[in-house]
Amino acid sequence: MQILYLLKYTNLLKRSSGWLLALFPLISVILCMMYPVVINDNFILDFRRIPFILGALYGGKWVGLIYLIVMLSYRFSLGGDGFYPTLFSFSLVTVATSIVSAHFLNLDLKKKLLVAAAMDGLVGIVSTFVSLTFFNSQIPLSMWILFSCISVIGVVLATLIYEVFINQFKLLHSVMEGQKLKVVSHLAASISHEVRNPLTVSRGFLQLIDSDLKDREKKGYMKLAINELDRATEIINDYLTFAKPYPESVDRIDIISEIKHSISVIQPLASMMNVSINSKIDLPPTYMQSEKRKFQQCLLNISKNAIEAMSEGGTLTIQVSRNENELRISIQDTGVGMTEEQLSRIGEPFFTTKEKGTGLGMMVSHSIVKAMGGELLYESKSGQGTTVHLAFQVEEMG
Repeated sequence: MQILYLLKYTNLLKRSSGWLLALFPLISVILCMMYPVVINDNFILDFRRIPFILGALYGGKWVGLIYLIVMLSYRFSLGGDGFYPTLFSFSLVTVATSIVSAHFLNLDLKKKLLVAAAMDGLVGIVSTFVSLTFFNSQIPLSMWILFSCISVIGVVLATLIYEVFINQFKLLHSVMEGQKLKVVSHLAASISHEVRNPLTVSRGFLQLIDSDLKDREKKGYMKLAINELDRATEIINDYLTFAKPYPESVDRIDIISEIKHSISVIQPLASMMNVSINSKIDLPPTYMQSEKRKFQQCLLNISKNAIEAMSEGGTLTIQVSRNENELRISIQDTGVGMTEEQLSRIGEPFFTTKEKGTGLGMMVSHSIVKAMGGELLYESKSGQGTTVHLAFQVEEMG
């Protein structure tokens, strides 16, 4: 699985790696059943529940259901009364993992370990109870207890190993992205000032000429030229922000107030694009240390992208929630959405899904959020819209 993750992050198996990664735990389940720990005429004890639980929690409910069908089919072919405790206990754990799996990936490591251990313990308790109560398993209780304890330790260790190499490849991915961004950062820092200065001078002279023009048609051309110079200046400013994303003047800002201000700024564009804004901001003033201008720039970039993704109108939903000292801002659109490949490239230099876009807006937003110690997450499906989550650590309530 580590090799497959490496191939995924180097884009050699980006299409097939998903189902390949789900296939390996299933193979482990079958191998565990082929080579059990304890076996008699009717019952076998093996560690199949470790890869089963791991695959179902990380893969989701449909992966868990496929595992259940394949495992029960193979177990039924082996015969014996042990099939019925397996049917009952693993059906129960499949239901449990399908409920938990939707939120499992967002849990911290301690909670993931607790959930995995609880699932394994559930299978162990149910299997032991059903086997000893309703069937003559001929396996002593002490063996059941010892086996269940080893299995719980095994699933905890397996989850730890899985998390370790997932984090390793996330680190690898961030290093690869960092190398790309470093080049752009040096480029931005070296030429942006030099390019912006002549643009500013040119704009000043164009304004002077415009003030003396009487011909409306020529004044229109001059206004267009000035607007294009302003657009070029904005792009240069984005480069400068990317090169120096860290706040220059850190203040204690009220995030809730800044979000509401950003909504009021983006409202005219939304109205022009036939997009309604649905805001769910029911929190009291919430403070953190940052630079007001750059935080607003980040929100506006993301909101503007969301609105432009709804070319035929739609709804922009901005929701704010808080869990202890973590504040999460969710910006959801009902636009065209993105494919998995597009999602994996968001924030890369010059990558954009817009015909006339430069990709600098999201690149800058990523840099700002990272500089603020926050995290940027995406959820999207092609044709079903996109949700951007911004998570920040804020001051304690009180």
